[in-house]
This record gives sequence, C-alpha cells and structure tokens, in this order.
Amino acid sequence: MPRFFLQFLAAIGLPLMIGLSLPDNKASKTDNLSPLSANYDGYPEHLPGAFTGGFGEETCHSCHFDYDINNERGSLTVQGPGEKYTPGKSYEFTVIVESERIGNGGFQMTARFEDGSQAGEFDWTGDRLSFTPSVDENIQYIQHSEAGTNLTAERQISWSFEWIAPNNSPEPVIFNIAANAGNDDFSAFGDWIYVQEIIVKPKR
Repeated sequence: MPRFFLQFLAAIGLPLMIGLSLPDNKASKTDNLSPLSANYDGYPEHLPGAFTGGFGEETCHSCHFDYDINNERGSLTVQGPGEKYTPGKSYEFTVIVESERIGNGGFQMTARFEDGSQAGEFDWTGDRLSFTPSVDENIQYIQHSEAGTNLTAERQISWSFEWIAPNNSPEPVIFNIAANAGNDDFSAFGDWIYVQEIIVKPKR
C-alpha cells in the first residue's frame, strides 16, 4: 500500500478515534427533562396531548416547570357564564393571560360533566383557535392555534370563543384550563403557567 495513502488514513482516523473515546462533559439542558420537555419545539400549533389539569391530566407545567404554578406576577382571567348556565344557551368565553414578561402564549380548555363526559360544545371564528388532535375524540380540547400564540395587547394575550351549553342538563359543568405566559425564547424554560377549575351549575 503506498506510503502517502497510509499517512492519509492516519490523519483522518486518529482524530476520529480520539474524539469518540473522550467523555461528553457538555450535557444538554434537555438531559434532565421529561420526554415531553425534550421534544419541545417552541410554541407548537398543536399540543402533544391533554394538559388542562382536570380529571387527572397534567398541566403545561409538566414541560414549563421553571416556576411555581400561578405566579403572582401574572394572571389568568376567564370570563364566561358566571356561576350558572341556561341549558342550550350560547355563552361567550374570553381567556386572558397577563404577565410582566410575556412574549407569546397558549392555553388548553375543556368542558366536562362530573363523570368526565363532554358538556356542551365549543365554537369560534377566526384563526387563533383550534381543537387539540390526538386526544380523546369524545372530548373537545379547545386551544390556541399557531397564529393564536401572538400577543393581543401589551403584556397580554387573549382568546374569545363560544360555548353552547348542553340541552336539558341538570348537572354542573366543570371547566378546566391551563395557560402559558411564554417569554418568547423558543424553549420550555422561563415561562409562567396558570391553571383554573371553574364549576358552573345549571339554572333550575
């Protein structure tokens, strides 16, 4: 074998062998994350599952865990039907997330009876909302869309939609919502998570 060819192999192969033998001391920030956190990709158009915090579900805090839930330097406000609903009536909901450091955000919400079944229906117009795919098809998980992650005012993001109350129902409805006040750094870190559970009883 020609000498120059042996020299070429040594020049290429030796650094490669040394590099493979060295320990990796530069651990990624995602090394200690849950699988959901490690696969986090900015503010996705669709969440990868159910994160309302109700009925045994996790919240957005399972990925965005830097701070305690319901940080006092921000807020989640849910404007809806109040304490009671009229069966079959349509109500406007507005979800508002405010934070001194918010850059964008998202949310997920459900309306269920005490047995966990769907209660009424969600509806909306515009491009700021969607239903979460890849979850129980019998439950509507309303959430932000990709366009819906953009702020709607200074230090504020909001979404408005309709909830049509169930017909002839004598049961309370449980609304579970989790929301994210993101800092717009395209990571799961440095974000504030807010959760609420709202129980609305039928008018008798």
